[in-house]
Amino acid sequence: MTLKHRCARANLIGRKNIATAFMVAIACQMVFIGPVAARGASVYTIAKVKIDARADNAVLAKKRALKEGPLQALKLIFKRLAPFRAYDRMATLTLAEAEGVVDGFAVRSERNSSTRYLALLDYNFSRKKLQALLVKKGVPFFDQRSRKQVLMPVFRQADNQSAGNKDRKQWWRAWRTIDFKHALTDTRLYQAKQSDHELWQKISSGARQQYNALRKLYAASKLILVDAQFNGERDRLILRIYGQDHVGRIDYSQEIPLKEGGLAKNYEAVAQIAFGIIEGRWREPQITGDVVAVSAPANDLNEAASSERLIHETVFLRVAFRGLRDWQQIKQRLQRIPGVQKMQVNSLSPRGADVRLKYPGGIDRLRSQLAAYRFALDQGGKDVVLRSLK
Repeated sequence: MTLKHRCARANLIGRKNIATAFMVAIACQMVFIGPVAARGASVYTIAKVKIDARADNAVLAKKRALKEGPLQALKLIFKRLAPFRAYDRMATLTLAEAEGVVDGFAVRSERNSSTRYLALLDYNFSRKKLQALLVKKGVPFFDQRSRKQVLMPVFRQADNQSAGNKDRKQWWRAWRTIDFKHALTDTRLYQAKQSDHELWQKISSGARQQYNALRKLYAASKLILVDAQFNGERDRLILRIYGQDHVGRIDYSQEIPLKEGGLAKNYEAVAQIAFGIIEGRWREPQITGDVVAVSAPANDLNEAASSERLIHETVFLRVAFRGLRDWQQIKQRLQRIPGVQKMQVNSLSPRGADVRLKYPGGIDRLRSQLAAYRFALDQGGKDVVLRSLK
């Protein structure tokens, strides 16, 4: 049963008794608390989703928040798993699709006024259903976490000591709003000490040996320093990401215009941008598949001119392996590739198997995805031969 159906009763009761509806909405919310808490850290959980909804009264504001929250969370997990080049596909995501892949939610905190509801929510997604949705959208993705790396928000000291300390605290608080527990990179957030900031002053001036000293101090072979400073006119923040992650060395700078809403919100926005860049460095090289064009909705008057549909085509493969154990591992890995359906083994020998499966887009689409899962396809006479690269 979807989130929409579970909460429909609260909507009906609300017309008769607002107080009763409020209690039903709470009960509806509690139904979903268990799944998130029980499953631990997973890239298929989005935590700390900020919800802010307004309506004529508190009950309607909360109902609106709970209705819109899944789509907001779906867009966040889309950005976590999908490549930058697919971000425009987020505009096609619908509330019904979000409700169909959400597997539960939990409330971290909430508060409300007579017309407003604010909350921090955690959403858990069904891995299988979300992967199926991404395949349907023609979007390649990557969901394997990196090994541990350390991230330290730092701050170059301003001329005004008190102002510098204030900005430093706000910059640190901005990073505390990010969901590191479920991130695609296993990132540990360290708070910089005064001595660390002094080292950063030297590092930012070109003394790389000081960076190595800092890395040794924290026993962090992969250490990333992230700094934000005002430009001369104080209308932009200069973001700098420096250090080394699991991709390699990084020294990246970008100027980001300040927006309305206060410095704290601007720092949060810049922190999100910075972490998106760091996650993208890990994710993008792993995704070799193209973003596939899909057909327009059925009610689109230009559907006849729209791009190709992703049809589940039958694919025949000759799978090569070294022995029974190798075959079992290859079979399990092949079945986990998103989009692979109805896999059948037609014949099995000590060194190979004839396999039939269904895949959206057929053999050409499958070929473009296999490298990310450490497989390769070769032409062996009349057969298409799949080999493991592990």
